[in-house]
Amino acid sequence: MPPATPTDHSPRDRFGADHPAPGYCPGSPLEATDVLVLADRLFRWADARDWAGPDPYDGLTGPLGRLAVHRVLRQAVLQGVKRSRIDLRPVLGIHPLRTATAAGTAAGACARLSASPVWQKRALRLGRSAADEQLSGRYCGLWRYEFDVQTRWAYYPACVPNLVATTFCADGCLDTATLGDEAVRSLADGLLEHLHNGEFFTYTPASDVLVHNANLMGAALAARLARTGMLPGELADRLVDAARGAVEVSLDGQRSDGSWPYGRGPRLGWVDGFHTGYVLLRLEQAGTLLDVDVRRPLERGVDHYLRHLFDGPLPRYFADGRSRRDPNNDATAVRMAAWAAHHGFARADFPQAVLAAVVDRYPGLGAGRRAGGSLRNRSLWESPRWSAAPLLDALTALHAVLPGGRHPAAPGAAQPTTAAS
Repeated sequence: MPPATPTDHSPRDRFGADHPAPGYCPGSPLEATDVLVLADRLFRWADARDWAGPDPYDGLTGPLGRLAVHRVLRQAVLQGVKRSRIDLRPVLGIHPLRTATAAGTAAGACARLSASPVWQKRALRLGRSAADEQLSGRYCGLWRYEFDVQTRWAYYPACVPNLVATTFCADGCLDTATLGDEAVRSLADGLLEHLHNGEFFTYTPASDVLVHNANLMGAALAARLARTGMLPGELADRLVDAARGAVEVSLDGQRSDGSWPYGRGPRLGWVDGFHTGYVLLRLEQAGTLLDVDVRRPLERGVDHYLRHLFDGPLPRYFADGRSRRDPNNDATAVRMAAWAAHHGFARADFPQAVLAAVVDRYPGLGAGRRAGGSLRNRSLWESPRWSAAPLLDALTALHAVLPGGRHPAAPGAAQPTTAAS
């Protein structure tokens, strides 16, 4: 599918240097080399910690969390740890986590720069790390989170795979070619057997709730696997059929204003920034791989996203809500701004303004005393899975679309299809 073009009502003229962020100078455009420097600093910061650290959802990994056997207690412990003004993890015996999802996301990010031997080595190391965590046994071929999760709509323990972890890990491994034929076959079989219910892709094997970003992640992954050339024809055809059906389900779920709710069902009707970003990126990827025309719903979705999930260059967490700083939401906004500018939905300088508006809180980027923001939720900004890996993905994606963004060692090198492509 060719790059989408804006609708007549596109907000692209509202997004750019006319709404500068603090520290952003419209007369000094961000260069690809500047973004590469930030990416290298961020990688070194996370790699020095072996990609281990806190996670927003690690509250149930400590002794207190393991004693919470009721849904309300689990959610209280998890949210208490996540939202506390001070880091409760040392007191509660919660240790740093190294997650396969962070490794997979970072592997795909590094793979964009694989024309450089340094970045190629980094990508392969992280890709192999994610591949080593691919499940065997009952859920062979899939990936999981390393912690139990209790949300308002579901509970899934660490022993159970989920579609989001599977997608980010699988894409990172496919980008780095760290999965063999049998591993790819196991992934394809597991995706269809455990994470597809005959109508759409499910978040976990036990779930029957439609979550749009997860469903479209599954559709894009299924379509990608079908085109690897590593699967029998009958299995590839089943993947394509499942992916096409899943795309149709989520297209039917788009609202009249162009937005997608988080999911279908009671208490799942909110619209937030990073999940909307996932929906749009995966819808485009699935449409391209399946040769399905998704141009019009994509345009409507981008129009809503840019109008309602940004306050100037600063990302909003919820549509039309107050600005609420979150590292994953901020990183996804940078990724989406780069994507929107590349496709003509936003001005070319919009990604620079968004990056300047959010970069101050990320550790490892030379932000001095402001690194990590205030003491409140500092640990959230030090999370490899929720902060460092998504921003690394956004930075390498931005680098690729800026003038001169292809690595100088190989100016004609093709960019890989990555976890957030």
